[in-house]
Amino acid sequence: MTHEQHLALAPIDLPYGRRERFDGNGFSVAQSRFVQADVELIQKVYRMLRRAHGLWLHLRDASTIGDSLHVDLLRKHILRELRDRRFLLTLRDLGSATYALGTPPHDVRGALHDIRGGALLALIGFAAAEARGEAISDGEIRHAALRARDHARIMRHAVIDLDPQLREIDAEIKTHTMLDFVDKWNNTIYRAGERQVVISADIGFDGFVAHHDLETAALDRVVYNHINNAAHYTADDRVSVSVVQVNEHLVRWVIENSLYPDHNLQLREATSGDLARLFRGGATRGGHSIGLAMCAEIVAAACGLSTSDEAVERGYIGATVRDHRYSAWFHWPVYEAERR
Repeated sequence: MTHEQHLALAPIDLPYGRRERFDGNGFSVAQSRFVQADVELIQKVYRMLRRAHGLWLHLRDASTIGDSLHVDLLRKHILRELRDRRFLLTLRDLGSATYALGTPPHDVRGALHDIRGGALLALIGFAAAEARGEAISDGEIRHAALRARDHARIMRHAVIDLDPQLREIDAEIKTHTMLDFVDKWNNTIYRAGERQVVISADIGFDGFVAHHDLETAALDRVVYNHINNAAHYTADDRVSVSVVQVNEHLVRWVIENSLYPDHNLQLREATSGDLARLFRGGATRGGHSIGLAMCAEIVAAACGLSTSDEAVERGYIGATVRDHRYSAWFHWPVYEAERR
């Protein structure tokens, strides 16, 4: 799609309804909401991610070490941990103890969904490909370190008391430009099963889009949910991410992928032809049908709407299929200095 077609997906005169900027708070649960066995697994995953990102930071600052050795050490330590059978069993079991008591409340399901998904799916894809003997480029190894950083931040956002000290730091002001997001997505490889999905980014906006790291974590939860879905269903192993400014207050993110005709039919049948149902839960195939519903709630909060239903009905978030091409979009507020 062109930028003009992206603008035509939804109204461009959508108002921004907040007086104070969304700071990322409001979508977290405490560890006490999970069964203790799951708490231990969540902490185990988080510690591994922190080790991976910490190694990258340490090597980045070791100016006497050559770049090739940086990558070799990252490859050795990060991928080794990710493909470890004990770690993979941890991921398989994470959440099962809490679900054994019955379907958890909506917010707990949302947290578990994003802890098991988010950037972690891409990381596991890297490790699985390496274990199969596939070549993993140096660029992919560097991106794996960034995915570890992103997912640790997503986990701190989802579980409020997982790491209180770093969560407090996340809540402080740290403004992010759109380039921060472009750099980690453009021309990257996403390993989905045994496929290599190429993600491209076409950004028509280069301003500021986040003012706190907690807000960045909330935005990442929305972006990763959409990209994970697109990478899973793409028919041509390609996913595109586009961002265009629609008015002085909002930018529109558009994530697109081609669909196999059978998947297109399944999607139409699951939603009875109304793709808005995807964002209300209960319409997706597999999983717990919570990911896109959480996205709608976060977008509603960021844009100053009362409910996620309002966000869907007014076009702040949505999806469409044209010629077997799935296009999902959502809006996020531009950061303006005068809105501090």
